[in-house]
Amino acid sequence: MLNAVGKIRSISGNIVEVSFAVDHPALADILVLEDDPSVKMQVYGSKDEAIYYCFLLTRVKHLYLNSKVISTNRPIHIRVGDGILGRVMNVFGEAIDGRGEIDSFDERPIYRKPLDYSKISTRQEILETGIKALDFFSPLVKGGKLGFFGGAGVGKTVLLTEIIHNVVMLSKNENVSVFAGIGERIREGHELIEALGEGGVLKDVSLIFGPMSENPAIRFLTGYGAVAVAEYFRDERQKNVLFFIDNIFRFAQAGNELSLLMNTIPSEDGYQATLSSEMAHFHDRLSSSEENDITTIEAIYVPNDDILDQAVQAVLPYLDSSVVISRSRYQEGFWPAIDMLSSASAALNVTVAG
Repeated sequence: MLNAVGKIRSISGNIVEVSFAVDHPALADILVLEDDPSVKMQVYGSKDEAIYYCFLLTRVKHLYLNSKVISTNRPIHIRVGDGILGRVMNVFGEAIDGRGEIDSFDERPIYRKPLDYSKISTRQEILETGIKALDFFSPLVKGGKLGFFGGAGVGKTVLLTEIIHNVVMLSKNENVSVFAGIGERIREGHELIEALGEGGVLKDVSLIFGPMSENPAIRFLTGYGAVAVAEYFRDERQKNVLFFIDNIFRFAQAGNELSLLMNTIPSEDGYQATLSSEMAHFHDRLSSSEENDITTIEAIYVPNDDILDQAVQAVLPYLDSSVVISRSRYQEGFWPAIDMLSSASAALNVTVAG
């Protein structure tokens, strides 16, 4: 296949418009600058039959109008394999933990179709978290999805860390864990790594980070990279996977930032019109197969404590259990500050007395 060659015709933040005269790249292909192959961008969509919108994945200072870019004819690949366990990397599979290169690895594209309907498991089994308020009022289904909803500073990340301690640290060697840090503070990542190291389970956890200091394209794609790692352990290594996300709202927020730069007509609450399909594709890939489970636990930031925010509502249909963390209960000193009446789980059986 020929490598398509194009020219940069405009740069708007992290969105680059590239025109191609003859050969055209495929969607999701990586383009590199002819003068500097370390400058990368990903084809995301087309403006017309010859012009494409691309996510810039590196610094913008190296770009200039009419510079040539070359298609690599392949999407972003992330590292997988035993070598990534116990390591922290970015969406490109590059180690960012200061411990040198990652050994013993393979590569997989970050994009993939969800499991076929015939291969998805429908069994239900409760996975105890050790937190009584959760296990009784909003139990987690093994192979299902649990979401923590709450505004800023009410304890979402602390609860997520507590579950990692109880489920991962107290069940060593039974599961492989993947942690996706999307748009959160670097400090929280450091604290998590230290906690996993002290508990002796870091060797069974792979961490993929795209912190809030990164550009929106990196934050947006980090979620897909982490899902690809979870799929690898589920399908090729035949492992049960615990998948943690902090924070799925930042995934939607990054997509919105990119959408605005592409002049896409906004939808409800000003979010991108593709929000629902992006959330659907992301969560559908986190399904459990008949052989192995992916159990997902995610934090969902609630802007302005408005649970009706469209990005928050876009997550709800894919959760088996939803836990609402109340600011009023938090301020009253209750811990965990869970609003029992607003929380729910598909695993609960309700019997009404006659």
